Amino acid sequence: MLNEVTAALAAIEAEGAFATVLACGSDDLRIEVKGVGPIRFPISATMARRLCAVARAAPFGRRGETLHDVAVRDTWEIASRQISIDARRWRRTLDPELAVIRRRLGLPEGGQLEVTLDKMLVYGPGQFFAPHQDSERADDMVGSLVVDLPSMHEGGALVVHHQGKMTVLRRSARGSKELSLFAFYADCRHEVRPVLSGYRVTLAYQLLHRASARDRAPLPPASAERLSTAVNAYFSTPVPMPYSRSAPERPERLTYLLDHEYTQKSLAWHRLKSADRLRAEALRQVAERLDCEVYLALADVHENWSCDGDDDWGGRYGRRGRHSRDEDSDGDDAEAYELLELLDTGVELRHWVGMDGRSAPGFSARPASGEICFTRPSAEMTPFKSEHEGYMGNYGNTVDRWYHRAAVVMWPRARNFAIRAKMSPSWAIKEVASLIKRRAANEARDRARELLPFWNRSVPEKSTAAFVRQLLTVVGSLNDADLALGLLSPLGPHRLSPTATPAFIALVERYGLSWSQRVFGAWSGDTRYDTPPWLSSLPRLSEALAAGGKDGKALAAWLLARETASFKETYTLEAFVVPGLQEVAERLQGDLVALLETAAGLRSPSVRDDVLAFLMAPKTALPLMSAGALLQTCLDARTPGAVRALGLTPLYRHVVSSLEGVLGTPARNSDDWSIEPPAGCTCDLCRELSAFLRDRRRIRLEWPLAKERRRHIHSAIDRHRLPVTHATVRSGSPQTLVLTKQKELFQRASALRARQKTLLAWLRKRARAFGNS
Repeated sequence: MLNEVTAALAAIEAEGAFATVLACGSDDLRIEVKGVGPIRFPISATMARRLCAVARAAPFGRRGETLHDVAVRDTWEIASRQISIDARRWRRTLDPELAVIRRRLGLPEGGQLEVTLDKMLVYGPGQFFAPHQDSERADDMVGSLVVDLPSMHEGGALVVHHQGKMTVLRRSARGSKELSLFAFYADCRHEVRPVLSGYRVTLAYQLLHRASARDRAPLPPASAERLSTAVNAYFSTPVPMPYSRSAPERPERLTYLLDHEYTQKSLAWHRLKSADRLRAEALRQVAERLDCEVYLALADVHENWSCDGDDDWGGRYGRRGRHSRDEDSDGDDAEAYELLELLDTGVELRHWVGMDGRSAPGFSARPASGEICFTRPSAEMTPFKSEHEGYMGNYGNTVDRWYHRAAVVMWPRARNFAIRAKMSPSWAIKEVASLIKRRAANEARDRARELLPFWNRSVPEKSTAAFVRQLLTVVGSLNDADLALGLLSPLGPHRLSPTATPAFIALVERYGLSWSQRVFGAWSGDTRYDTPPWLSSLPRLSEALAAGGKDGKALAAWLLARETASFKETYTLEAFVVPGLQEVAERLQGDLVALLETAAGLRSPSVRDDVLAFLMAPKTALPLMSAGALLQTCLDARTPGAVRALGLTPLYRHVVSSLEGVLGTPARNSDDWSIEPPAGCTCDLCRELSAFLRDRRRIRLEWPLAKERRRHIHSAIDRHRLPVTHATVRSGSPQTLVLTKQKELFQRASALRARQKTLLAWLRKRARAFGNS
């Protein structure tokens, strides 16, 4: 059905061209340039050189920057403030020509075309401007007007490209007193070819189309009927969903990508260009007939193509590499790589504009490929960014391209709430809140239930605090526990900020302990993405819950018990002894502090003592330095009373006693080559490795092992960064793995003993802080 919609839109064509050229007399154009004086036509070479003397090298813009590069733009520029024109006389000639230009460009009858002078440009021999696209510097700017002033020159033709077509705009009479007017749409790529001889002098204007939002283009009845029938069939016909085994569904949206490019400033119904204006108006009329919502939107398009063509890395089967062209580059990769097959495409819609011309903030959508149609492929446009991936074994050669486009988006008004809710969950919650405020409780619940099938996929991972607070308030007013659970499931406990916590506590007291436990159960079972750590906020949350009612206190105790059990299950001793797992060790230490602080706040000594016993048990005991670091962390930024409330005396005594025992033994002798084996694996290989490591005399081990068994030993040594080299003697079967202990182990032992002494001294000074007196 989408093909019929596309065909109906393609049949609506504008009579206008993307570029046009006119000629007119120059008698009414009186120009004076500061520092030069009046300009007489035709412009002589002497006068042109005088103009160059008061000009500057012309820059060009790229991504908000102003740059100079004669390989891109080589011309002279005189700013508009240096130019004086007798506007009253000039308008007598120019205004009638602008009316012709408006008709030729296919702009609507109701509007008026006006101009704003930008600059004067002088091109000398050999000078040019490489292919580029003008910036739309005003909301009403639709194009550019170049007034080619009479002068003797050869070359310097203006070439304009659009939708795979090219037109060359040349002067109609060189050397006469006749002016040539070149007009083209702002999104057209164009270039000035090198001047072969003489000087080319032009005035550059912005073309501004002043139109009213009320002006609407007439549409032939037959075209409207054909498009209306096609759109109605499209929305009524179920189609299979991509990558889904579910039953076919009716499309939600129709997204038509416009032919021309628009900026956020210029995107408006009455500023659309040529055929875009007619087709958008046709879709507006269809929307009114079929009772649909309709919007304009900016569309960021990403396409991935297979391609052919040599790259910069050695040809088809040369070196692997990555070539990229983005907005900082001047070339277009379309010439370097022939696009073969479109492999994947994606569109993101943003900056929405309604039928009333107002923006609709907060909307963002990624329509499915089966919801998108166009009459101009993106491949015919100039990408703002492209990347080439050369052959990489089983895949490549591919090009990724990104485009800025615009679109008309429409959908049936009967499905308006669900469709808009998918694009903007915050809008949906505000709508439900509005119904509650109007005392339409049943309708509010019905609307909220419409959200459940897609809510988990729609709620953004980075929801604002305001959205979370409003959602918590709304689910409390719905007075439906199951519905509240469904709406809160996508959040996660990390969203319970200090400002959101009071609203959540109110829900706990409203819906009860069992409901609250189900909420946390849903949050724990959410595997869509990695849930951010939240235990650091457990002490604050638990304190707030305990200060609430009976269910809040019970929930706080339940959370502490649950998270303590979870910690024991996920705890791994390796995290504290393997250097590469330092980040995991820091997270676990933070979780430990949070559990101890929560237990203190809830006055739960049994949970606290259970955690401390776990940290001192033989099989799960924290390494001494890690336990010391935990004690230091607990002491930092806490008052003496808060430290004592943590109940760390047993752990403090355990660490001090263990350090005294270790430091009471003699330091490592120069002939003691023993190494403490890593904890973890207890297989036969690792037991034999442990025996070698513990041996005080043995420095080298020659060990015949098969490849996979050697790899296991390599992994154990490298993972724990043991001071042991491993090399394979590649002879015999099996080959021999040679392990050699390094003298670095003596340096490590000395450094560790020094740190242990420092830690013990620090602990002894702070005995009273830990309740040991």
